Amino acid sequence: MCGIAGIWHLDNAPLHQETLKKFTDALKHRGPDGAGYFIDQKNPLGLGHRRLSILDLSEAGTQPMPFADNRYWIAFNGEVFNFLEIREELIQKGYTFRSDTDTEVVLASYHFWGQNCLSKFNGMWAMAIWDSQEESLFLARDRFGIKPLYFLHIPNKVFAFSSETIAFKYLDNFPRKWNEDNLSSVMKNSFSLEGKGHTTFQNTFQLLGGHSLKITKNNPNFQQKRWWNTLENKQEIPKNYEEQVAKFYDLLQDATLLRLRSDVQIASALSGGVDSSALYCVLSEIEKNQNLAKLRTPKDWRKAFVATFPNTILDEKIYAEEVINYTKGNASYIVPDYKNLVQDVLNTTKLFDSVILTPISIISEIYKQMSDNGFKISMDGHGVDEMMLGYPDFSLTAYQYALEQNNQTQADNYWDTYTQLFLPEMQGNLVKPIFEKSVPNSWATEFYKKNVPESFKNIYRTIKNQFGKKEVVTKTENENDVWVYNRKSPELAILTDKIVDTSKLNMVDNSLYHAFHNTILPTILRNFDRASMQNGIEIRMPFMDYRLVSYVFSLPLESKIGAGFTKRILRDAMTNKMPETIRTRKMKIGLNAPMIEWFSGEMAEFLLDEVSSQSFQNATLWNGKLLKTFVEDKIKHKSWTWSEVCRFWSIMNAHILIHKS
Repeated sequence: MCGIAGIWHLDNAPLHQETLKKFTDALKHRGPDGAGYFIDQKNPLGLGHRRLSILDLSEAGTQPMPFADNRYWIAFNGEVFNFLEIREELIQKGYTFRSDTDTEVVLASYHFWGQNCLSKFNGMWAMAIWDSQEESLFLARDRFGIKPLYFLHIPNKVFAFSSETIAFKYLDNFPRKWNEDNLSSVMKNSFSLEGKGHTTFQNTFQLLGGHSLKITKNNPNFQQKRWWNTLENKQEIPKNYEEQVAKFYDLLQDATLLRLRSDVQIASALSGGVDSSALYCVLSEIEKNQNLAKLRTPKDWRKAFVATFPNTILDEKIYAEEVINYTKGNASYIVPDYKNLVQDVLNTTKLFDSVILTPISIISEIYKQMSDNGFKISMDGHGVDEMMLGYPDFSLTAYQYALEQNNQTQADNYWDTYTQLFLPEMQGNLVKPIFEKSVPNSWATEFYKKNVPESFKNIYRTIKNQFGKKEVVTKTENENDVWVYNRKSPELAILTDKIVDTSKLNMVDNSLYHAFHNTILPTILRNFDRASMQNGIEIRMPFMDYRLVSYVFSLPLESKIGAGFTKRILRDAMTNKMPETIRTRKMKIGLNAPMIEWFSGEMAEFLLDEVSSQSFQNATLWNGKLLKTFVEDKIKHKSWTWSEVCRFWSIMNAHILIHKS
C-alpha cells in the first residue's frame, strides 16, 4: 500500500531527478516508510514510489521494482491478496522470485499473461508498468476502483499520473487550474464526478475502476479500456434461499481470510452499524474456527477503533460496545479533541484536495489513532449499502417497482421496510406516494413536495444530500435564490470505451448498479482512501471481494430486501454470529462529523470570518452576499439543520481549497 507517481515528457524534454522526486514526495503521507525513483536512460520517463511497508518489510520490497533483466519497471499501490496462489502457479511454470511481495508476482504475471493478468488478481490496486523494450506505459486499476489513480495529459507535451490530485500541485511547469464547471457541479452534488473519470482540475482525469490504458512512444494517444464488467460476470445462484445464505457466508469468510494476509498488525474500524459489526464478528468466528498458522497472518488483528460523539445523535458507542462484549474483543473509543478543531479541519481539507459534504477530519482521526497505536491496516465494511439497499431511497424504489409489477403485497412489505428505517414517532406520518411514471426515484419530486410532513423534511434533505439524488434546495427568504450559481455546462460523459448496458435491469437493480459503480460508492471509496492514507493506514474491504460482489449482483431482489429488512442475506448469514440487537438494527446513522454543534460552537467564529472575507464575497461560483446573511442568522440563532450544514460545507470546502491551499 503506497503512493505512486510518474512523469513522461512526450516532447522529449529532459526529465530531472529533482522534478520526479518533488512530484512523488507530495505523497509522503501515503508512504512514510521509504521512497524510490526510477528514470529510464533512453526516454524522459520516470516512476516514483512512496512506500507503506505491508508485505516483505525488507529492502527486497523497494519500488519502483524491476523484472526480466530490467525490461519491466513497476510502481504499484495496493494488494493482490491471492498472490501466494498465483506465485505458486508461476513457480510451476519456471519463474523464480527474490522477494516475498505481491508486487513481484504482479510483474511476473504481466510478463506471462500480459494484460490478461488482471483477471487473475483478487484485490485492490493501481499500477503503472513501464516496458522499456516496447517503450510503452501500461496503467490499470482494480475492478471497483478501490485504489485511486489520476492522470494529467497534455497531448505532445506530458503525461503524468499520481495516487492523489494534490501531487499535481507540485509538478514543475504545469500549474494547476480549476475546472470551474466541474467544481460547480461537485458543490451541488458531491457524487457527480468520481464515477465518471473527471476531476475539478483542467487536463486532469481519473482512470476508472475496472479500466486500463496503454501509451506507446510512437502513439501517445489513448483511450481508457474497460477490462471488467460486473454484469458479464454474474454467478449461478442456488434456488433455495437457505443455500444462498450459506454460500454468501462462505464467500464472505474466505474474502476476509484472504485479507488477513499481512506482515504487520491489523485493526478494525467499528461503527456499531450492521456492516462493520458483521465484519468484526466474522473475524471473531475465524479466530475460533480456522487454523491461521499457514495464512501469513499477524498476531494482533482483533483491536477495534470506535469514534464516539458524546451527547449527539451521531454517537453509536452503545452499539459498538455490544459487539465488543459479544466477541470478547478489544476496543479503543475515540473521543474527538476539539481544542484545535479549526486548524485540524483546515489541514485535512487542504490535504484531501476535493469537495465533499462533511469535513474529512473525523474519519481521518480514526485512522490517526490506529497509526499512533502502531497499526498499518484497517478492516472496514464498505460496499454493502450500495449492493443491498442500505439507503432509504432504495427501499422506496423497491416499493415503486413492486407497484408497477402489480404486486401489492410485496409493495406493502417494502413500504413497511422503508418506514421502519425512521424513528417510531415518524413512521405514522409517512404517506404512501402515488407514482405516475416508470422513472427510478421519481419520488424525489412529487412525493417529497406533496406527502412529506414539513417537520420531517430535514431528514429527507439529509438523505438526498448524502446519497447523491436530485438536490432539494433549503428554503431561504426567497425560494428563487440560489447558493451556487447555475452554469450552462455540457453533461459530462463517462470516460470509457464501453458503456455498460443496464437497460435490461429492473429499476431497483439499475439504481444499485449505478450507486455501486458510478456515483455513491466511488466517492465514498475516495473519501476513505484519502482519510486513511493521510495517516499511513491501508483499508481492506472484504465485502468488495469481486467474487462476493458478482454473487450479490446475481441474487434476486427478494434475497437482498425482505422480511422487513434491507441487507437481508447478510443479516441471515450472521444469525447466531453477532448480537441479535445489532443484526436486526434498522436505523442507519452513518459516520459523520457533528457539524450542527461545530457550526454553532467551535467553528462559528471561523465561518463568520470566512463568509465576510473579500474572496468569499467576490466569488464567481456562489452567491457570497446571500450566504453571509444566511450564515450570520444561523449562527446567531443556533438554528442549523443537517441539510443546511452539508450544503454550506460543500461551498466552504471549495473556498478553502481555492483561497487557502
